[in-house]
Amino acid sequence: MRSRVFFDASIIIEALLSKTGGSSLLIQYIKMGKIIGITSQTVIGEVLEEDKPKKFKRSREEIERFITQSGLLIREAIAMEEIAPYKDLVDIEDAHLIAGSNLTKCNYLVTLDKKHLLREDIKMRFLPLKIVSPKQLLEEIIIW
Repeated sequence: MRSRVFFDASIIIEALLSKTGGSSLLIQYIKMGKIIGITSQTVIGEVLEEDKPKKFKRSREEIERFITQSGLLIREAIAMEEIAPYKDLVDIEDAHLIAGSNLTKCNYLVTLDKKHLLREDIKMRFLPLKIVSPKQLLEEIIIW
């Protein structure tokens, strides 16, 4: 059974900017059908924030095309009432990621956010959801 993986904006942005990194490889795994990649309209909104296309030297259309071609399934935006159960358990800016992961029944949340999400106390708090970096996820995928 393929794992369901919820993608943070940091992974999508990294995959867009680097064709050779772990984030990019995870997008390839979605396209090959090795994993089911899921995100939310809330995450897509973060990727497309006003200053991001200029910052990444990509047009908004380029970024949208990348997302469309990535194979990611995109859930509707995470509502405030869906975030509420998590707001005191994790940084409020990241609560939508935990909510989205659980609402879409994902096994993994993949992120590059070491400060707020890839900490052991946070990882333990949300088990059985596994919060991992691209490298950690790739190591687990290779094992199965």
